[in-house]
Amino acid sequence: MKGETTLTTAMHLVLALDQGFETLASVALTSFLLHHSFESVVVVAPEGHPMERLSALAAAFHVPLRLQPIPADSALSSLPPAVRPYFFCIEALKQDTPGRYLYVDADTLCVNELSALEDLPLDDVHPLAACSHGRPMPDRSLVLALESPYHYFNAGVLLFDSAALAKQLSPVAVVDYFLRHRALCRFREQCALNGILRGKVRYLPGQYNLLSWMRERQDQGRWHNLAANPMAYCLTNVREQMAIVHLSAGALPTQVEESRRERMDCYWLLLEKAMDQPEQAPNLPRYAERW
Repeated sequence: MKGETTLTTAMHLVLALDQGFETLASVALTSFLLHHSFESVVVVAPEGHPMERLSALAAAFHVPLRLQPIPADSALSSLPPAVRPYFFCIEALKQDTPGRYLYVDADTLCVNELSALEDLPLDDVHPLAACSHGRPMPDRSLVLALESPYHYFNAGVLLFDSAALAKQLSPVAVVDYFLRHRALCRFREQCALNGILRGKVRYLPGQYNLLSWMRERQDQGRWHNLAANPMAYCLTNVREQMAIVHLSAGALPTQVEESRRERMDCYWLLLEKAMDQPEQAPNLPRYAERW
């Protein structure tokens, strides 16, 4: 295929956060390193945030970790301070070393192997892959001129080819888009990415970003009803094949009543209890070894 980049044999894992989210990110990092062999880990954070716990975890798994500081004078400095942290992920998408990268939010949990993502074609036409929200979002499709109400992707899990994406995207471009289209960007950086990359995204099935509303405990919600959401027919398969769980929107297991916790919540809690001993993290069970 014209413009297609050479497929890589491994992925780099990327997280973006400040020091306040390091404990949360420690659980995420442990889960991903337990389930997949990554070439390296990149942690994007403001200058002066050493991320010692994440470094210790990566060292325990014998995976190189590189800190990528966000300079004080980066493109993000022109954003209002209240929204700036939401845009750390934009700096994570700027990787100077060519390769395949998987960016994940700090509140994600890996529960299955990810080898299929290593072979998914990414190229100059489609340099990034992400999951739709799996339900109609007509307001986002209208204001951002997306192809359909299902084409608004979630920015919590992003697979990208760094060289191909650099031709389409830069932190300066994303910040500029947000500042000029602030009236349209209800979800800040996520809307800016959707607006800039419309028509250039390869869509992943929902098991690579299982959102809170997709949970079985939410089966009485309107988006589980086929009349309101035709994509609801996929939910059983998404849950059976789930690889990455997104614990957003107040869905952290510590905030959920014990009677409503599901297996992935129990797994998160199991990992979280072990975070004070990072050297023991490689000995923790994979999800399938418990359920």
